[in-house]
Formats: sequence, C-alpha cells, structure tokens
Amino acid sequence: MLTNKILESSLLLVICFLRFGRADTAIVVEASDDESKDSIVVEDVPQYGYPTTPWLPYYFFSPMMQPQYSSVGTSPNKETGICEESGTCTRLGGRASGSCANGRVCCINIVTNTCDETDRKVITVDNTYWQSPTTGINSFVSSCGITVKLDAKLPEQGKAVCQVRFNFVLFTIAQPDTESACITDTFDVAGASNRVPTICGDNEGQHMYLNVPSSSTSPTDLQFSFNFGTNSNPVRAWNILISMIPCDSANLAPMDCLQYFTGRTGTVKSFNWRDVTGTATRQLANQDYSICFRTAPGFAKTLCVTPCTVTSTQKPFSLSVARFVQPPDGNVVQTPDVSQFLSTNCNNDFLVIPGAYNTGNPPIETDMTFDRFCGERLNALPGKGVSTTVCTTATPFRLLYRTNSDETLTETIDTDPNVVAVPIDGNRGFCLNFRNQ
Repeated sequence: MLTNKILESSLLLVICFLRFGRADTAIVVEASDDESKDSIVVEDVPQYGYPTTPWLPYYFFSPMMQPQYSSVGTSPNKETGICEESGTCTRLGGRASGSCANGRVCCINIVTNTCDETDRKVITVDNTYWQSPTTGINSFVSSCGITVKLDAKLPEQGKAVCQVRFNFVLFTIAQPDTESACITDTFDVAGASNRVPTICGDNEGQHMYLNVPSSSTSPTDLQFSFNFGTNSNPVRAWNILISMIPCDSANLAPMDCLQYFTGRTGTVKSFNWRDVTGTATRQLANQDYSICFRTAPGFAKTLCVTPCTVTSTQKPFSLSVARFVQPPDGNVVQTPDVSQFLSTNCNNDFLVIPGAYNTGNPPIETDMTFDRFCGERLNALPGKGVSTTVCTTATPFRLLYRTNSDETLTETIDTDPNVVAVPIDGNRGFCLNFRNQ
C-alpha cells in the first residue's frame, strides 16, 4: 500500500513538472521603421495558471507553485505579448490577439486610466503596455503615473531583473518653451540608478534603458509620471511598452547607457527631434546622457554617423551656433549653418564622438584634436558649410549628448559681452543614420 502511494505521488510530481516546468525559447521582435530600425529585445517571462492582473501583483500565489516560462508572442497588429492559455490570459486581465504554439494565444497586457493620484497602478508583469486614457486628458488632470515593482520574489517575475526598457510606441505632450525647457508638460523617472533627463514633446519611436540593482537582493520601485501644466493645445497621448531585462540576459545594455542600439544600422535622434517645418527650438534643455551601440562578433570596428535626409525645413544637426573672432576688432561673431570653428564653440550644447574623423582624405587642419561637435553642420573640420559622414574606431562605441539650461543669447549663460549676435533659429538637436561597418 505504501509503495502505491509513493508511485502515485511520483506520478503527480511528473504531471506538475510537465504542466508548469515547460520552457520556450525567447523571441527577438524586429522593430518597425519608426523605431529607428533598432531591435525590440524581449525576454522569456514566467507566468502562472492563477488569476492575477498586471497592476494587482500581490502574494496570493501558492509558495510551492512553479513558474511556467512563457515565450513572447507578437499579435497580428505587431503588439508584443506573452504566449499563454486562453483562460489564463483572461484571468491575467489581458487580451488574446493571435495564436502561439501549443494551442496558446498571444496575450496582450495593457494598463490605462492611470491618472487617479489616489490610486496609482502597479505593474509587475513583463511586456506590459502603459497607455493614456482613451477619453483623453482633460484640464482637471495634473498628472498620470505608474509604479513598476521589481522583486524576484514575486511569482509573476520569478528571476532577478537588472534593467527596464521603455519603448515609446506613441509619445506626444507639450513642446518645450522658447528656451528649450520642458515647463508645461514633463515626463519624469524616479528610482533608476542611471541619469534620466526630463523630456517632453514628440518622442514616438524613441526608447530608454533604466538601470536598477538586482531585484533578487534589492527590490526596486520605479516611478514614472507625466505632469501637465496649462496648455492651449491639450493633445496628450502615449503608449509605452515596458520590458524587464533579467540580470543574466545577453540583452542588457552597457552600464549608464540611456539608449542602446543593437543593430548594425539604424537611426539615432535626440529626444523631440522630428522632421517638421518650423524654426522654433525642438532641442530639449538639461540633457546629459550616453548613447551606446552594440559591438559583437562579426561586427566591424568602425562606427560611422551621417545626418539624416529631411523632407521639411528641419535641420538634422543643430547644436549651438558656431562662433569665430572677427578681425580687426576682435568681436566674436555667431555664424549659422556651419560646423564648429573651435572646441570652445561647444561649451553649451554638444555631441561627443570619441576619436571621430571625416571619411575620405580631408585636408590637414591645425588645432583639431577634439571630439566635441556642435554648430549646424556635422563635420570634423572647422567652419564647414556642409555636413559629412563622421567615423570613429574608439570602442566600445558610445556618444555623449549634453545641453545646457536654455537657448537664449544672454551674457550670463550662453555668450559673453564680446559676442555679436545675429538672427538665428532655435537649436533643433540631431538625427543621425549610423552604420557599424
């Protein structure tokens, strides 16, 4: 009799293992064109056959329950979801869209209606979309926010997380003011260990990587919020895919890289750059972050960047107008539509490309040993009226983008008393096509 009970118990354990221990491989979903040809890297995530919702995470799971590692699925309309059984998807609060292997469905998790300051939603499920309210943002709403809770002890996570990636599928809030500061609407991040600037404007197709301590040793709450001021154009909307990257993943971005591009080719843009007509500034103030590019076996050791081709009056490279000393009176004259004359032109807003040089056989110039680029043309040579392709062999490939606090022509911040100001457009930021060749 005892032997039969042991056999029955063993059989039950085998059944449980087959039901809950199955693992599928990860899927890398290629990004669409509006995501700068970068890859949206998504991970396998543990899911359970027990009722839960993406924003009510808590500890009502059995401590003995083992995770079922579900693969990442893509719906017919290219939404990212998790592969799960139909009934479990419904209990998760998700929406079935498309099918996966083994009779499962692609389960899309969405969180919306997050503008109640007394009841902020908590996200604990990987690959969840945070969307703006379908009814829009009325004048009485001052902010909308969420918390992303990272804790390896949560059954729906199951393993340590070290980074969170935000993909801005849709992002439209108020533009900065004339000094490039986000004072009407802002998007802010709290809780990340890397520097994350405040942003505003239009950022569809952009992304961010947020570093956190390992959630197995230091559970972290990341706070994200849209804050709204008075705006005559109240069109505000967003759709953000939130992905959790485990500490043992090959898809982790290098430390302190706010943006990370894994493809051999693509497009990198400063936040709020857009190919639109207009002369007002679109560059954002107080930006200070690194942009990194993957180097992997089979990749060459040269990174080249070229300003994007535009269809409007927008400038693909516009960071601080170049200045030169005008003889014989020694006045400093601002000169639009050319590259920097000296590295000191780039004290306020600049892009650092370590070890960069023009392609081809440019003429030798004296005093050109610097890595800062500014002005309104991308060119390693001084005062040039055309942009060109600039390359670097300095690995790991990393750019640094920095702007100061305003775009005004004031003696105390942007210039000095000897500067002769000429009419110029506001700075636009940059849009660069890159190639690892």
